[in-house]
Amino acid sequence: MPHVLVHQRISEFRRWKEVFDRLGPARAAASCRSTAVFRNREDLHEVVVLFDFDDLARARQHMGSAELRQAWQDAGVTDPGTRSVLDAVEARR
Repeated sequence: MPHVLVHQRISEFRRWKEVFDRLGPARAAASCRSTAVFRNREDLHEVVVLFDFDDLARARQHMGSAELRQAWQDAGVTDPGTRSVLDAVEARR
């Protein structure tokens, strides 16, 4: 299962989170199984999101969509940041 790690800069967390939540159905349609949202303690204008997808091609299509770019504007994303596609090598608890 591919994972996508996204770092973004935002203007205001509450606004960003509302738009992020609104995009849940679009993520599900792109084969997203789960998300984990993190906020930088030392820089409240930075969010990091780890997405788990079933289908990397559908994930890439979603990440490049006009709908997502518009959502970034609506959410107050000031820098779309970086995106890394990852494969799990090991996970421990």
